[in-house]
Amino acid sequence: MSDSSAQPRLVRPVSRARWRRLLRIPGLALILVGIVAAGCNRGPPQTKEAKKVEVVVSKPITAQVTDYQDFTGRVDAIKTVDIRARVTGYVNEVPFKEGDLVKEGDLLFVIDPRPYKNALDAAKAQVVTAEANLKLAQITYRRSKDAADRGLGVVSPLELDQNRAQAERAAGDLQQAQANLEMAQLNMDWTEVRAPLSGRISRRNIDPGNEVKADDTLLTTIVTEGPMYVYFDVDERTYLDLVALVRSSQTNWLSELQFPVLVRLANEEKFAHPGKINFLDNRVNVSTGTIRMRGQLDNATGILKSGLFARVRLPIGAPSDAILVPDETLQSDQGRKYVYVIGKDNKIEYRSVEPGQAIEGLRQVTQDSQEGEPSPESAGPRMEPVLLRVIKKGLKGDEQVVVEGMQQVRPKMEVRVKPQPQPQPAEQPLTELLKTAWRAPEARLQRQGDKETRR
Repeated sequence: MSDSSAQPRLVRPVSRARWRRLLRIPGLALILVGIVAAGCNRGPPQTKEAKKVEVVVSKPITAQVTDYQDFTGRVDAIKTVDIRARVTGYVNEVPFKEGDLVKEGDLLFVIDPRPYKNALDAAKAQVVTAEANLKLAQITYRRSKDAADRGLGVVSPLELDQNRAQAERAAGDLQQAQANLEMAQLNMDWTEVRAPLSGRISRRNIDPGNEVKADDTLLTTIVTEGPMYVYFDVDERTYLDLVALVRSSQTNWLSELQFPVLVRLANEEKFAHPGKINFLDNRVNVSTGTIRMRGQLDNATGILKSGLFARVRLPIGAPSDAILVPDETLQSDQGRKYVYVIGKDNKIEYRSVEPGQAIEGLRQVTQDSQEGEPSPESAGPRMEPVLLRVIKKGLKGDEQVVVEGMQQVRPKMEVRVKPQPQPQPAEQPLTELLKTAWRAPEARLQRQGDKETRR
């Protein structure tokens, strides 16, 4: 008897009624549809080129940059005058307009002149009296001296001496009367308070009808609005760097080189106000370790006002060539900075650099002495969007630097390269100012040498 269990079992086709029952199961219909769609949409396998990561690259640029330091400063007027009353009295008039520009000699205040007019008239009368007394004393002395010289015996020696003393005393009384007259005239003139210089006047501190005291009451203030000063404190390290920089120039860097500076106000993004250093204090402040310097700025637009906060940019090096790349190329590897460049066969190469200070939208970096591979966690936070300066030891200047897609690549990885236009170099106003400052003293020294040669 044959064993029926050993026979192969036949798979019966699924009937329509069974399909209907299966399709009633929740979710099974969607699964079957997805399986069928996946089988229909299956394409050919991806090629090796399609798997390559695409990166955006750009070539570095070369430009001249200048090292600098930024300091905090305050704008100040070249001349500031507090207008005070020179005589005591009551204010009658205030003819000026507050906040307006005034010229030297303009009338600002009028103090009641009547008491001083009376004093002036009295002083004039005293001068007339003193002149008459002097004339009479001189005539009396001259006649007594003539009689004594003739030997008539009508004038004794004592009387002659008294007449001479009367003449001398009358001369002294006249000088005193004239001095009183001059003082009375000054007091009369000071009843009209006039502008001692041209500039912008502040508000009036005294209204008409109020009393002012001589040399005490502050009436108003005038400041000049031509060239302006900016004062700032420099640390002694920067000061010593400046001294070392100009030590080989064989000239006084203050009076000859006229170091340029750039100034930026609180609401400005660029250092748009050029100037020159014209003052260096005679000692270092031992409390702060700084020395005060002063720059002079043109104020043709009149925007600079005394007391404004300012950022001062001071060069601390000569202009030099540098290779610049966009800042987004800089990556971080456990505190070390590096960039990716395209090497042979479009493979990623690792370049370690050490970033320095920002320079007018640029950043100075040096090559790291230890070259190495970045760690897997090398994708760090990005810095502010400025440009980087890379020494030629780190980059030759003709490489292709990765500017986009750095997080998706690693060293020795082959990538697809997408070039982008070379970035334009940022403006370097400080470099141009420094070139002019260095050329000016050289030209003056050359002219002096030519004069001595001709002599």
